[in-house]
Formats: sequence, C-alpha cells, structure tokens
Amino acid sequence: MKQWALVAVLLLMSAAVRAEDQEVAYLLDWIRESHCIFVRNGDDHSAVEAADHLQMKYKRVRRWIDDADEFVERIASGSSISGNPYLVRCPGIAEQTSQHWLTQELLAYRQSHDQPD
Repeated sequence: MKQWALVAVLLLMSAAVRAEDQEVAYLLDWIRESHCIFVRNGDDHSAVEAADHLQMKYKRVRRWIDDADEFVERIASGSSISGNPYLVRCPGIAEQTSQHWLTQELLAYRQSHDQPD
C-alpha cells in the first residue's frame, strides 16, 4: 500500500513539472514564431536566435527554476553576464523589455488555458 502512495505522489509531482515545462516550451515556441527582433547586449538577434539562446540558458539551469515565472524573471529578462535587460522590437509595437513582453504573453496563455469547459 505504501508503494502505491509513493507512486501516486511521484506521478503528481511529475505532472506538475510537466505543466511548468509546458509553459516554458510555449513561451520558447511563441518567441521563435514572433518575427520580432531581440536586442541582447546591444546586438540584434532574430526570433529564432533568441529562442535558441534562451532554450540553451534554460537547459543549463532548469533544475533551479521552479516555474515559467522564474524562467521569465531569471532567464529570459536579461544577460546573466552584463546584467543588461533584453529588449524586444516587434512590428507595430513599441520596443519593450522582454520581461514585460513575456510576462504579458504568459498571463494571456494562462487565461486562455484556465477557461472552464
């Protein structure tokens, strides 16, 4: 009986981790498809380059990131080397920090997925 309880707890923990990873995966895909320009340490990068860079950073520190909010705050908001914020330039929208841009999209994603059936 104790073994089944342990299995149930592990499955629940695994499901929670997957949901959080799903949000990060969504953000990375959204970045990749955005057609925006990302400014990192003064250099322009394509959306694909930005997504690849953030995915690489995330893989390195995943075990210390609890959720998508921390991903945005600690990984996707700025340079860990220079401390400079990442900026985003999207067609028809004023330049903004990636933290603001990603936080808004994460909120919209959560609202669209929390709607009752």
